[in-house]
Amino acid sequence: MKLKKFTAPSTREALQQLRAELGEDAIILSTKQTAAGTEVLAASSRDLDAVTEAPAQSAQAMQAPASWTKNEREAYAAQKRQQQAFAQAPAAMPQPSATAAPKRPSAAQRVAQQVDAQRTRIVHEGLIAPSAAPSPSSSPLSAQDEMLNAVAQRRSQAASEAMAQEQTAVLEEIKQMRQLLKDQLNMLAWRDSLNKNPQRAELWNVLTQSGFSPLFARTVVDRLPDGLSESQMQDWAMNVLKKNLQVVSAEDDMVETGGVFALVGPTGVGKTTTTAKLAARCVVKYGANSLGLITTDSYRIGAQDQLRIYGKILGVQVYTAQTHADLQQLRASMQRKRLVLIDTVGMGQRDARVAEQTKILTDSHVKRVLLLNATSQPETLDDVVRHYKNSGLAGAIVSKLDEAIKIGGVLDVVMRHKLVLQYIATGQRVPEDLFLADPKVLVHRAMRTRASQAFQASDEELKWKMAQIPSTSA
Repeated sequence: MKLKKFTAPSTREALQQLRAELGEDAIILSTKQTAAGTEVLAASSRDLDAVTEAPAQSAQAMQAPASWTKNEREAYAAQKRQQQAFAQAPAAMPQPSATAAPKRPSAAQRVAQQVDAQRTRIVHEGLIAPSAAPSPSSSPLSAQDEMLNAVAQRRSQAASEAMAQEQTAVLEEIKQMRQLLKDQLNMLAWRDSLNKNPQRAELWNVLTQSGFSPLFARTVVDRLPDGLSESQMQDWAMNVLKKNLQVVSAEDDMVETGGVFALVGPTGVGKTTTTAKLAARCVVKYGANSLGLITTDSYRIGAQDQLRIYGKILGVQVYTAQTHADLQQLRASMQRKRLVLIDTVGMGQRDARVAEQTKILTDSHVKRVLLLNATSQPETLDDVVRHYKNSGLAGAIVSKLDEAIKIGGVLDVVMRHKLVLQYIATGQRVPEDLFLADPKVLVHRAMRTRASQAFQASDEELKWKMAQIPSTSA
């Protein structure tokens, strides 16, 4: 569109120049007073019609999709109002008179102000990004296209995210359904095997009542041969347990092989007393000069004094290692000793210091022997082994066997974690209450023990419980 500016001393003369050049149907866009006189800005009506006709037709042809949200529809309606304002602006513009206020905005200026206001509202509402908002100089059609593209992009991104979340949820449900179906099939197979061989249910009951875990009992029962009598079933089960329980022989125990060993475990498991028992066995067999005693327990009141009393009775000096450097120095000074025993501070299996203690002992080339309290719950013992097993263990010692009602739980943990039993402790006497681990004695003791009546389940409860046992552990 071509704009013409006419300047004359008076408004009448300026209008005469305008009509002479642009004709009687010329459109006056603005007038103002200048130092040279009256200045009139005008354009031909044909040029202005060509500018507004195409946008108006395009806006009329476009319809808002039915799936748009309320904010998107309002933004679209605002764009249509802008287009209509541009299309109607020339026809609504009055001819200026000589008495018109010189500073009053023209219709074109008012339309431009409306465009700016609408653009600011659209950006503020977040329908389109500021970079995508139309500038005052852009046409209504291009601004609308940019807005539609931005809205479509946002809706497409939201749809993609929703689809991804839905797919994740579906996959998780499928996974749960597969596990549920697997458990159901295992349950049916388990019940079918019990119906075919009722002795399996009986053996499962015996093992669980002896303290073994339901999963361990099912693993054993699944391998039970058919056609055995009750006594044969008992013998078969005991042989299976004895073969899976690893113990050291009399020629390979700690006292015979020698070395540097640290007794580790939770608080109150009997590390100091067991250390004294092992020390007494070594002194009786090889003399006091063959033994070295070190304690790192500086937390428990009287712990060092207790071990020193035992050492004084045996004629062996007890040394204290407060730091890693102290342990390294004492370790080097006792290289000629046949057996070096280290009594460590008791720590709960979830104590952060367990990892630090393990690293210090490993760096000092000290073998660790874990003490397991036979009176503890099997779940607790399993957790203890998991936390103390890092970097490997040289073996385990079961303590307080005389206080335990059922020992199937501790044997279960030892067998599942493939620990090698060094000794069993059956009391507080030093050195009498310490024995080499014997699989036959331990299994016999475990199998003959039964839970009291208050802790026994009925036949119906046992059937239901057996059906809930998974075929594999987590």
